[in-house]
Amino acid sequence: MTFSRRSFVRGGVVTAAELGMPGRALAQHVPAKPETPNLRIGLAVDGTTFLPIYIAAAKTWQAEGINGQLFVFRGDAEVSQALVGGSVDLHLGSTTGILNLVDAGQPVAAFYAGFDQADLAWLADPSIKHWDDLRGKTLGVSTFGSITDALTQYVLRKRGMTPNKDVQIVQAGGTASAYQALKSGKIAAAIMSSPGKWMAQDDGYTVLGTQAGEVSPQWPKHVFMSKKSFIAANPATLTALLRAHVAAVRIAHADRAFAQQVLVDRLHYTPAFAQRAYDDVIAGFDERGRLPQRSMPAFWQISIANGDVHSVLPENSFLDARYINSFSSWAPR
Repeated sequence: MTFSRRSFVRGGVVTAAELGMPGRALAQHVPAKPETPNLRIGLAVDGTTFLPIYIAAAKTWQAEGINGQLFVFRGDAEVSQALVGGSVDLHLGSTTGILNLVDAGQPVAAFYAGFDQADLAWLADPSIKHWDDLRGKTLGVSTFGSITDALTQYVLRKRGMTPNKDVQIVQAGGTASAYQALKSGKIAAAIMSSPGKWMAQDDGYTVLGTQAGEVSPQWPKHVFMSKKSFIAANPATLTALLRAHVAAVRIAHADRAFAQQVLVDRLHYTPAFAQRAYDDVIAGFDERGRLPQRSMPAFWQISIANGDVHSVLPENSFLDARYINSFSSWAPR
């Protein structure tokens, strides 16, 4: 998988529905060209769960008049800075990321969700068979304060262990570097994403648990976010973007072979890993852009424990739900 800055550029000239301010109806019969068709969209990393936006870049942006560029950064913090600084127009990033921006007083909001994958897993040295076997050993997370750190601390406590007392947590970087540290014996276990988690499993490493099994079967993984001023000034642009997104989600569900080929082309997966990756994430895409309500209690519990928030926040404090609530008025038929 490549984590360098890259971009997909696509063009086209078809109209999107006109979008009013919050509380006003979306008029699908009134065509409107995107106010800002040349969009710069930031991703924290490349990964399987971004499949719909890869499909949109390859196939559906053009039909909605969107000329988009995807820029890949080195984590949520970097792309959040780019959004605040105006280097990108939109950020498709973590729900924790939007909470951090709002908590810092930045005038930003999420405006669409529906990426509900709980796709991480904890892999350990083959000699380790159970969570209790980790006592006195080290476990790698991507960085301190990250979602991988928060999830790991939650699971260790759930398993009756105190983080950094019973099990030492260390920074191991992304999945690729964590797997190298695991193989070299520098760490005893790590939290990993695909395809590294499958590579480790195929090489005989122990699957201690999965995010879906240990935490919640779904997770509010990514949200579209932007500055509030951009959201207010570009209703037709965001309608066009989201129409293309919904079309891409439908293609992902309907055309397995095409979606898998997109993963091969974008992420350089082998065909076999692309098949596994597709099966791992496809059920978690909700075209209607909703947060997974049954999983939100676990999300808030972990976010509070990690210090991302002090209490459960009302959705309207970080989510502008006008597009979610009006889905039937603007979504492609």
